[in-house]
Amino acid sequence: MGLRAQPLDSLLASRMQVTIDSMRLATNVKGISACVLYPGKGLWKGVSGMSNNGQPITPELLFGIGSNTKLFTGVLLLKLAQNNVIKLDDSLSSYLPTFNNVNPNITIRQLLNHTSGLADIINVPGYMDSVLSNPNRIFTPAELISWLGPPLFAPGKGWNYCNTNYMLAGMIAEAATGKSYGKLLRDSILIPLNLDSTFLGVYENVLYAVAHPWQGSTNNVGVPRKALNSAAWSAGAMYSNATQMIKWYEALMGGKVLSPAYFKELTTFVGQGKYGMGIIESEINGRTVWQHGGTIWGGYNSCMMYDTATGIIICVLINQLPAQAFQVSSQLLSVAITQTVGTTEPLGISRKIDVYPNPTEDVVHINVLGQTFCSVQFYSVEGKLIKTYYTADFNITELPAGIYVLQIQTDTTTAVIKYRKK
Repeated sequence: MGLRAQPLDSLLASRMQVTIDSMRLATNVKGISACVLYPGKGLWKGVSGMSNNGQPITPELLFGIGSNTKLFTGVLLLKLAQNNVIKLDDSLSSYLPTFNNVNPNITIRQLLNHTSGLADIINVPGYMDSVLSNPNRIFTPAELISWLGPPLFAPGKGWNYCNTNYMLAGMIAEAATGKSYGKLLRDSILIPLNLDSTFLGVYENVLYAVAHPWQGSTNNVGVPRKALNSAAWSAGAMYSNATQMIKWYEALMGGKVLSPAYFKELTTFVGQGKYGMGIIESEINGRTVWQHGGTIWGGYNSCMMYDTATGIIICVLINQLPAQAFQVSSQLLSVAITQTVGTTEPLGISRKIDVYPNPTEDVVHINVLGQTFCSVQFYSVEGKLIKTYYTADFNITELPAGIYVLQIQTDTTTAVIKYRKK
């Protein structure tokens, strides 16, 4: 079921669409599916590009969400704690057997906020080669945990983002309840919130069409993803679409999933990563946002973003690697915030960034106020990088006449604009 909300006004919707179109071209990715919920103003759904040649991206297509799975796992464990099935300060030894290089005194809390000190399974030498060597193989979490190297630090004595933590969290959920992680996820979160287009790869039948995954120029749709998704499991194996991910964030941030006490646990941010329990606190252009990204080989890239001041929720899903879903989400937030103060600059460009003259045949000037200019990249409309300039005043006489996509980088933001060379 989709999210029900009035559409955004046409001007703002148009700017958002141009933003994802421009950034797709500028970053040369196959396709983008995006959704923005602006409380009190409405909902926007936008798509750009292709799933495969001749098959455009549609809003219903599913994408791998990678590490955005971690928020589902974190909330699942918090709900178990809320229901007195577990306690966040319980140790691993209360639920799991002993593993080499895994301190049994690590707590559930330390797993979820990445203060366990464990090594990250994906950094084990040969890990990816082993996973990719037999794409039909289904890995068990216990098998993967057995590969771990020595810990990085003692529990609670540091911070390090680590997929191993969320695999162990999934194992604890199963051990504490006697149910599979997939069933717990569906019964506890997906069914109550009617997230009927959100699935756990390998362990559930994916009932709807999935966007083709691309790694560079290679279409990996024919490569089985059983090994990849079983290895990612509770740390990164879920699929969803942009609308359902917005619905998920709206319910969670709106207090419909966790009690206030456990929502506070979720959003208690620690360490240099400012990590809660499946969500990160970041500063974007002076704004406090809660966000998380996700990447899974072969390839999908995702970003979820919640602006704490306005309640704006943004989801961006991309079906190719390398990709920059975080940058696209940040630009969509800039577009939405710019609209709130009544400015009318095209393509979400802040009024602090001025490009002139446009068009021209020789000298271009870029003026940035309150920021430091870093670089500007000229892309063809097909997404090919043509030229990079590192000064704010430069001559484009040597470039052929035509339309270009400019990606302007400052010390605080990335802006995208169409530009015409006479």
